[in-house]
Amino acid sequence: MDLNNDELFAFEEVSDTNREPGLYAWYLRIRPGKSNIESPEDFLKALKRITKQIRYPTLPMQLQGHLNMKLKGDLSHIWYGHDENSFSPQFQEILNRSEERELLGQILELTVPLLTGPLYIGVSKNIRQRLQRHTRLIRKYRQEPQEDTTQDLPIEMEDDSEDSLQNDEDFAQRIVGRGINPNNLVVGVVYVSHPQFSTERIRKAIETIETLLNRIFYPILGRK
Repeated sequence: MDLNNDELFAFEEVSDTNREPGLYAWYLRIRPGKSNIESPEDFLKALKRITKQIRYPTLPMQLQGHLNMKLKGDLSHIWYGHDENSFSPQFQEILNRSEERELLGQILELTVPLLTGPLYIGVSKNIRQRLQRHTRLIRKYRQEPQEDTTQDLPIEMEDDSEDSLQNDEDFAQRIVGRGINPNNLVVGVVYVSHPQFSTERIRKAIETIETLLNRIFYPILGRK
C-alpha cells in the first residue's frame, strides 16, 4: 500500500492536491500577528480571539429522573482565555516580557499541525475536488466573489453521499460563523492507493480510519 503523509496545503493551495483517494484534516494556524506581539494587552486579545474560535460548540443536554422529572438545557464550552477560565499567572508573567512574547509567537506558529488536534477530518475518492468544494463553500458563506469553476467543481461527485455534501456545508458555515480567517487554515492530506485493492476496498478502509480518528481526536468542527 502506498501512503504519503508529507502533504500540507494552505487554503489557497488546495488545487495543488492530487485527484486521488485518501484522508484529509483541516487545521487552524495560531497566528497572533507581529503587531500584536508588541504589547502584552494586544497579544492577550489576539490569543483570546483564537481560543474562542476553536472552542467546542454548544451541546444540548437532557436529564430524566424519577417521578417523570425532566431537565433540559445547553452546555457551553468555557474556553481557555474566557473571563471565567483565564490564562495562568505564569503565562501572564511571560506576556509582560517582549523577548518572551516574540519567542512565544514563533513557537505557536510552528505548533500546527504537529502539536494540535484537527478542526475537521474527512475522506474522499478525489481529494482535490473535495477540498476545492470546501474552499468554494467557505468563500460563498463569506460572500466573496468567485471565479467560474463549474467544470472543475461539480455540485455533486459520484463518490459523495447526501450526508457528506451536508457535512461540507456545515463545516463551511461553522468556519464563517466563528469568524475564522481562511488564510489561517491549512489542510493535511494522506493519499491511499494499493495495486491489488479495488476502489471500493480502499474507500471502506479510509472510512474506517476516518471513524477511528474522529473518535480519538473529536474534531471541534466535525460531524454533529
